[in-house]
Amino acid sequence: MRKSIEGWARWAAVALAGCAMGACGTESPGSEESGVDPTTSTSGTTAPNPTSGTTAPNPTTDVMMDSGSTTTGGSSEEEETIGPPGIDFGYIPDAPPIDTTCTKVDFLFVIDNSGSMSTHQANLIANFPNFIDGIQNTLGDVDSYQVGVITTDEYNNNIPMCHTLSSLVVQSNGGACGPYAEGNNYMTEADNLATTFSCAGNVGTSGSGFERPMQAMVEAVQKIDGDPGECNEGFLRDDSLLVIVIITDEYDGPGDPEGSASLGDPTSWYDDVVAARADLPDNVVVLSLINYMGGPCPPTFGTDDGVNIAMFTQMFTNGFLGGICEANYGPIFSQAIAVIDDACENFMPPQG
Repeated sequence: MRKSIEGWARWAAVALAGCAMGACGTESPGSEESGVDPTTSTSGTTAPNPTSGTTAPNPTTDVMMDSGSTTTGGSSEEEETIGPPGIDFGYIPDAPPIDTTCTKVDFLFVIDNSGSMSTHQANLIANFPNFIDGIQNTLGDVDSYQVGVITTDEYNNNIPMCHTLSSLVVQSNGGACGPYAEGNNYMTEADNLATTFSCAGNVGTSGSGFERPMQAMVEAVQKIDGDPGECNEGFLRDDSLLVIVIITDEYDGPGDPEGSASLGDPTSWYDDVVAARADLPDNVVVLSLINYMGGPCPPTFGTDDGVNIAMFTQMFTNGFLGGICEANYGPIFSQAIAVIDDACENFMPPQG
């Protein structure tokens, strides 16, 4: 028995010496014969270099797998990609810019037809041709206009179907003005605007002394009389720049000494107009020719103070004031053209 053990020991020593000299077999690590667990392989494992006889690190040794184990050897030289593959969305172009230049402009003239307005109406009519020519020459992208005139009462000189506050003037002191060129109760670019406005704007001075310019304006913008078959049908488009021109020497609104005034106040007037224009206040221009403190035409009586109208006007980014007593409205309208042009350039098309 001792000899057998000694013989086995000598055999083992020889075998180990042979392995040291490279005579051992080349079983793959992790095979049953080697007894090596591949998950416990160390990074010091080497493989023979067939060209030099020296040893070099195996480039595939200890590559981490997504399971957290390592591999030694293997036939593939590619490392496994860690994590999900990337997604190539390709080129995503920018959204096209929104064209914000207006192509339609609607004018609403609110003209006081009470007994003190004769000179002011004549001034307005005399300066309208240059005003509208300047608009058409300046707003090069605009190809469609609507122009409507309303008064500060129910206007009995009008045709029978248009006797409502905020109804468009189709017949005035100048006689029958419409229907206009396109068969509507408002003017368009198809009309000779200088001629037709001189008729519609001549509303006279026999109207009620209890003027309600702001209520008339709000109701016109809200299209109160604009259903099919009504006086204002088709007037004021939702996708147009709206220009409101108010000319009155009336106080109007809260605190009116005469006690009869438009419903609401400057804030409610503003809110009503903006709501009717898709909540886009910058799509509205307001020019008010009135008496107001700090302006060229300060009020002389309590009944002619345009304080409420001034407050309403100045709530708008594109709102400005002019003195109703000015002898020539030409310079005021020249300033208005610049404001309207700027508003048109920055027009925001309503959504929906």
